[in-house]
Amino acid sequence: MKRSSLAWYVAVACLGGSLFVGPVVQADSPTTVKASSIVPTTVTTQAEQAALKQKQQYQAETETMGLLWMRTSAEYRALAYQGYNVAMNLVKMAVADPSHQRKPLAIVLDADETVVDNTKLMGESIANGNGRFDAPWWRQAVHQGKSQAMPGAVEFLNEVHKQGVEIFYVSNRYAPVNYDATVQNFKELGFPSVDKDHVLLFEKDSDKQPRFDAIAKKYSVVLYMGDNAGDFPIGTKGKTLAERNGIIDAHKEDFGTTFVVFPNPAYGSWVSALAKGYQNLSPEEQKQVNNQYLQQ
Repeated sequence: MKRSSLAWYVAVACLGGSLFVGPVVQADSPTTVKASSIVPTTVTTQAEQAALKQKQQYQAETETMGLLWMRTSAEYRALAYQGYNVAMNLVKMAVADPSHQRKPLAIVLDADETVVDNTKLMGESIANGNGRFDAPWWRQAVHQGKSQAMPGAVEFLNEVHKQGVEIFYVSNRYAPVNYDATVQNFKELGFPSVDKDHVLLFEKDSDKQPRFDAIAKKYSVVLYMGDNAGDFPIGTKGKTLAERNGIIDAHKEDFGTTFVVFPNPAYGSWVSALAKGYQNLSPEEQKQVNNQYLQQ
């Protein structure tokens, strides 16, 4: 892989705390959610098949270093443990704070790449030349039931449960086709509070805010956890790159106090924010966009 590729650049950036790397299909958008029932576009000509294969291969190449970082680096494991340690301290502080006792306490967290590790499945796909993690790919991956727990996730979740704090898994896995497989996988991993009241998957709207609001009506939410800006109640859905960064800056005091972010150099809403229709661009067009940002 060329050292100028986006994935290599951003994998290095992640070691310094960045959350960004190579282009893959954004799993949290309405049209490319993780494992939705959307029927993939039929490839009808050899030219279309060749173009799709080229895009799959290009995305596999740009994602390789980021996924290697997640699969192998001590730094990634350290950041996972750090995130859970910070979160646990916040939970214990909330439990001991009488001002939080007006409502039952709760934490809200994303699933994939927040407590669930899919990097082995993604790595296998990339090794076979396909880095395009579209809706059919995610559905197949979820139904394999092979998602693993992130380092420290099981211990963290069970300690939160032991503290008497409710846990809500707010994920954009598509509920109609993925709920049963998700629940079975989570239970096998040893996660607590895995039931229809606590596992809130995407049904009609991939925007998580309505689900956040429903939880906040009944509970005092002391902590949000995720790997994507959309996992936090700050209104980044559909925003441009500049707008997303501005929103994050406006909430800088909340990170580490109310919000805990996990690094994900594989996919996220940031990809679609790089350019309008970024995922539908050709590899050459994506390279132009990538290089423009790298040289700013």
